[in-house]
Amino acid sequence: MNEFIFLGVGPEPTRLWGGTPLFNLIDGVKLLRFCEEHNAAVLGIEGFKVIGDKRVPDLGCIADFSTLVVAAGENFPEASRKSARCFIDSILDDDILLEFVLVKT
Repeated sequence: MNEFIFLGVGPEPTRLWGGTPLFNLIDGVKLLRFCEEHNAAVLGIEGFKVIGDKRVPDLGCIADFSTLVVAAGENFPEASRKSARCFIDSILDDDILLEFVLVKT
């Protein structure tokens, strides 16, 4: 697996934080569509709130899809994207910004 770099060719992040792309819920779904078009997998997602000049992790908005590598096998990219979409759909706070860890298998 290699990191999937999408900056400059994929959807624009909602915000850059020290060079790290962060996506709101709507833009996160757009990123998942881009991943689908390029068969990229989602290894994990971390949710944050920006409060003043700080990026504060929201421990209720962290998802690790690495177990799907073995469980889903060759279907890992599709399974990870589907799980990521369910995860995003479960977030009720519109102020959450998401950082994605994307890979190509």
